[in-house]
Amino acid sequence: MTNTLKGLSRRNAIAAAGLLGAAVAAPAAAKVANRRPAPLSLEDRAAIQDLFTDYLWAYDCSDEQGFIDLFSPDGMVVGHGKHHVGEAAMREWFRYLLDMRDKAQDFWLHEAGQFRFEGDGQTCVVYAYATHFRGNPVTMAYPGELTMGVRSLGYFVNECVKIGGKWKFRRLTINRWDLKTQPWKKPKPWDAA
Repeated sequence: MTNTLKGLSRRNAIAAAGLLGAAVAAPAAAKVANRRPAPLSLEDRAAIQDLFTDYLWAYDCSDEQGFIDLFSPDGMVVGHGKHHVGEAAMREWFRYLLDMRDKAQDFWLHEAGQFRFEGDGQTCVVYAYATHFRGNPVTMAYPGELTMGVRSLGYFVNECVKIGGKWKFRRLTINRWDLKTQPWKKPKPWDAA
């Protein structure tokens, strides 16, 4: 390098060395810029599954505050295509569902499974099956018997964020089953008009 820079003024030599350094560093910087985020750790995956579990227990046990506590401050629920943004709107949605359940004299149990994670250690979109069971002691055919069945089948598309080391829902959506397209190949439900 000294032979190459010989005869250049000190200023031009410094500039040439800087250009050479930039040329060497550029491919390394490009690799860093194109690098995908680190995949979720097993601990993060388990914590997100626990978040879903907490949601299901809160919902099925009518725990309104427990439900609200699972969301980030900018939380949103998308139910039947309608956006419920902020705590007050999410509480209203939660109460509406419990009222619908109570009017039918049902009890509901929910399940989530078949998780697919797309994200890193700070934000993640999670796809999962959503199964909704129902039981109704009023419609029993025989005394002491409980009418039970599957009320609905669908899937979750939820955006989760880590706040203060704890995973929360930022966007929670429950969607009708679609036989034609995998959910991750569609626009996100919260982006729909």
